[in-house]
Amino acid sequence: MKKGKYEDYDAIQVTDPQKADECMDAFPERLVITGTRQDPKVTIRDPEVFSLFVTIDAPEKHPVDGTPGIVADGKSSVLISLTKMDERFKPQRTVNDDDELFFRTDHGTIRDEEGVKDLHSIKLKKGEAKIRLFSEKVKRLATIEIMSVGSSLQDHKLRVEFI
Repeated sequence: MKKGKYEDYDAIQVTDPQKADECMDAFPERLVITGTRQDPKVTIRDPEVFSLFVTIDAPEKHPVDGTPGIVADGKSSVLISLTKMDERFKPQRTVNDDDELFFRTDHGTIRDEEGVKDLHSIKLKKGEAKIRLFSEKVKRLATIEIMSVGSSLQDHKLRVEFI
């Protein structure tokens, strides 16, 4: 039997409790039927699109829109943590989750986590990376673009205010 769509079946019995849990956690669009007509099996296809979950350790947040802020003194910085997530917002932490990310900012300087080396790109390590944005001495709003060459990892934009 050819692979079928989940919607083509009224029911498939999954007797393995662990497999049943995996199926329940998957989006219905990710379930496909494989095997023979006499012995169909539910298979979960690999995610096709990923996104970045971004956290920022800024001490200030704008009261209206929540934009993180740091002092505009040319020395202050904010740590930006990046985590690759699948369609269910499950972190992707395998050795294969090593996408290269490229950065662009209109203000400030992007450096490594320790704040030593200027960066224009970084490779995820098991789906995670940390970078640091340093402020300028001028009060303004900085926009940071995070881009991936591959189409499976969506680009991300964030803003940090130098106050």
